Amino acid sequence: MKNDIWKRVMFFVIVLVVISIPVSGVSAETERDWMTNEEFLERLSEIVEASDGKVETDVSGYSEQGKEVISARIGTGDQVILITGSIHGNEKSGGEALVEILEYLGTSDSSFAQSIRDEVTIVAIPRYNVDGLEIPQRQNIFSWEEVISTYPHLEGATPAWYYNERNGGFDLNRDFNADLNYEVVAEDLPGHTNDFGFFITKESQLLRDHYVDLQEEFGQVEAYVDLHHMGTPVMNQTGEDVTIAIDYPPLGPEDSTKYNEYPLLDQDKSKRYALAAALGVKEFSDKEEPGVAQYIHFQERDFPGQARSAFALNGTATVLFEMPGQQPQFGYDQDLVDRVENGLWGIISHMADGSIDNLNGDDFLTEIPRYWTDNITDMRDVMVRFTEEGQFKNERDARLVDTHLAALENYENQDNSEKMVKHLNGFKVLLDSQRENGLIEQEAYNRLNSDANLLLERWGNKPHTNTNTLLEGWENNLID
Repeated sequence: MKNDIWKRVMFFVIVLVVISIPVSGVSAETERDWMTNEEFLERLSEIVEASDGKVETDVSGYSEQGKEVISARIGTGDQVILITGSIHGNEKSGGEALVEILEYLGTSDSSFAQSIRDEVTIVAIPRYNVDGLEIPQRQNIFSWEEVISTYPHLEGATPAWYYNERNGGFDLNRDFNADLNYEVVAEDLPGHTNDFGFFITKESQLLRDHYVDLQEEFGQVEAYVDLHHMGTPVMNQTGEDVTIAIDYPPLGPEDSTKYNEYPLLDQDKSKRYALAAALGVKEFSDKEEPGVAQYIHFQERDFPGQARSAFALNGTATVLFEMPGQQPQFGYDQDLVDRVENGLWGIISHMADGSIDNLNGDDFLTEIPRYWTDNITDMRDVMVRFTEEGQFKNERDARLVDTHLAALENYENQDNSEKMVKHLNGFKVLLDSQRENGLIEQEAYNRLNSDANLLLERWGNKPHTNTNTLLEGWENNLID
């Protein structure tokens, strides 16, 4: 055991030294904007040439607008990890980080780089939603009129729920199905957020096909990582900015029977990979990283139409990265790109040395903090911060709110739904009274009231569909 620990310590020391050194003339400048597609293709071409055959690229397929969607591959290991950046066109850091990883692994002769190449095969699609990226917008470009032209049998059907009429395109990250052979039929439309997607778009089809090809080549796809952006939340306890949020597949409560027909689903495995990512952000960074958090994962959160959910149901460990700040509102940020890269190194290095299987998935839930509320204890954590920040007119008013939460915490621990509903409603009355009398700041009121609404939805035993709608409204810009 001591030898293993020493080996990992030396492993991280070596990689920190090596990855901080420019390895070729194609290293990116320190001050720049996000890459255009032309700049990406040019840089990738330079990396391929400098790699002396280590990095290979291919056209995975074509976007709905006919643009090439490029994949890159490096490594010869029998464990394969598939990584996508920019499945949403206004989320750009993932592609930049993947290019830096490809450059390093393709041009470095370090023992670390060689060990990764020997043990792991990395397949990346850095700029997945190429049409949306150029606008930028979240969706691809594929109008419903074009859908009907492509699929005449859908004439008269209601558009899929994740089609955006204003932007004339689809949220690609809702267009996936665990049945990898599924073909869209009119009777399944429009579907719902709790249902599978339909593989309507060329983009989802090409990623599905790439995944199937890797399954056939390797027997299974060991891991899939999807790189995203979100809003700019703060930690529950400290109020510090969240600098990266990480998640495992959102497939409803753990005691749900909904996915019993998918025996390959292994949520604990995905949690281990998520933990490896969180550890990587901290271990591979040259500074403190207090902003590493769990991404929103309410117990009821159930999104099977996401790529990571569909692939998880087929036996792959899947992980989501969410970085703060979407484009075009937020410009290039090297620190942000570095965090993506470090999180990926965390997963890849743990795969390479075999330690990924020694991690404890439960540690992801207990050791990585939250910025959202899933229970009364979370609300009390936020209350401590709000009190310290002076969000209440005086300590008496803050204490009154916390006393009410303490009673709710007891009822929650007793699993007493009747008293939870009754006292959550009473808690909301208290908050309203304090707001009307100027005893609570609007920020604290909004957060505590929305948290109470979420828990009321849960304890009132209403359908999960309603809860999904509520949590999407909890903070719209944070949903992946």
